[in-house]
Amino acid sequence: MDNATTDSAIISPAAALVGDPAKYGRVGADGTVFVITGEGEKAVGSYPGKTPDEALAYFVRKFEALASEVALLAARIKSGAMVPSDAGAAVTKLRQQVENLNGVGNLAALKLSVEQIPMLIEEHKSIFEARKAAEAAAKAVKRAEGAAIKEKLVAEAEMHALSENWKLTSERLKTLLDEWKKAPRLDKKADADLWKRFSTSRNKFDKRRRTHFATLLQAQSAVKSAKEIIVTEAESLANSHDWVATARRYKALMDQWKLSGRGKKNDDAKLWLRFKT
Repeated sequence: MDNATTDSAIISPAAALVGDPAKYGRVGADGTVFVITGEGEKAVGSYPGKTPDEALAYFVRKFEALASEVALLAARIKSGAMVPSDAGAAVTKLRQQVENLNGVGNLAALKLSVEQIPMLIEEHKSIFEARKAAEAAAKAVKRAEGAAIKEKLVAEAEMHALSENWKLTSERLKTLLDEWKKAPRLDKKADADLWKRFSTSRNKFDKRRRTHFATLLQAQSAVKSAKEIIVTEAESLANSHDWVATARRYKALMDQWKLSGRGKKNDDAKLWLRFKT
């Protein structure tokens, strides 16, 4: 039997009733509802306080609900959305439900539709497997793309680890971190290994930057102290009348100023203004 034949044999809820519900059920004088099968009648229950038509309709709806489950299972199998083993378990459950159903409808057709589902599972197993293979391939492509992106980010971070362009490199490493956060996740180990390299490079640069500026601050502080001594002495000479000696001393102080090095720009400017004055 080909796919089209099997698929069309799986009945829909409406087709299972085959028209008039009275063909498959009736209501007795005492209100008992019976389902009519090829083997005879079977009492399925009653609905006290309702008209015969309402009672019959109630048990028809119970049949329709189960028929809908059968049709839904068939549709999921055909779409490749259901794991074959799960579909097999669902068939076992539906068999039990049909066997114990207290409803009115074409029970023979409903049973037949359930028994045809295992064949449907086999026929559409390839669809499920193809779908899973496609999903796996898509994930593999995404992982490969993510790995390429993160490898590139790591390589650049490692390149910047020894940079002395403190401001621009700090900004670039921040941008690289933002790009890392947006990149696809890899498997746990691959992500962890690449992140270790990335963070090691960032930490190495940050440590060097902190050391650089701590040393610079210390040096600038020493320069400021030295220039303050020079400026203080220069200010003390402002009222001297020993012109020759004072001129020589100013020249010596100027030489000391030049040799003392550069301090913070703002501190140097203020001290230089005092020195000239």
